[in-house]
Amino acid sequence: MDFNKDSTPHLSLFAALSYGAASMGMVFINKAVLMQYAHSMTLLAFQQLMTTLLIRFGRVMGYTKARGFDVEAAKKLLLVSFFYNANVAFALASLKGVNIPMYIAIKRLTPLTVLIAGFFFGKGRPTNQVSLSVILTAAGVLIAALGDFSFDLFGYSMAFTSVFFQTMYLVLVEKSGAEDGLSSIEIIFITAFCRYPFFYSSS
Repeated sequence: MDFNKDSTPHLSLFAALSYGAASMGMVFINKAVLMQYAHSMTLLAFQQLMTTLLIRFGRVMGYTKARGFDVEAAKKLLLVSFFYNANVAFALASLKGVNIPMYIAIKRLTPLTVLIAGFFFGKGRPTNQVSLSVILTAAGVLIAALGDFSFDLFGYSMAFTSVFFQTMYLVLVEKSGAEDGLSSIEIIFITAFCRYPFFYSSS
């Protein structure tokens, strides 16, 4: 029996459920923090610090072969760090005026905007199946927005702006990894290192 072959679907399902649970948990925690704690940037600075320390610990223990901090790579990823910071800032601002279900729904527009941006950046046209699924998700978001009785123009504006910055972040991350040969762990480590001073100074 090929154990790896049999376990792949279960691992994929576990990964998908874990991602969904973590994503939902982050939204509820962020909403609660914004309602109870005024210094959200302090928590974000702590998050970036812990990210760099955990990846560093993984390198020392041999769990990952990611390279350490590189000044030249950091310079190339400054724009990536900027879009991440902007995405976080606008996402947190939107959570103050948008209810959680609508916030999650609006953020589901990101795959559509990524597909559109990828097409203009030369990635080519996605398959019909992918395009249809993304378009149906976007249509569901629009229907939900029409039925939102607690509509907040400022909150919606912040959420849509956050989607734009998240799209640019994802596109640039993919492009940086392909062009500079950086792994996702290395990109996360370098950009978290660059973001920490910004969040710390804003806290």
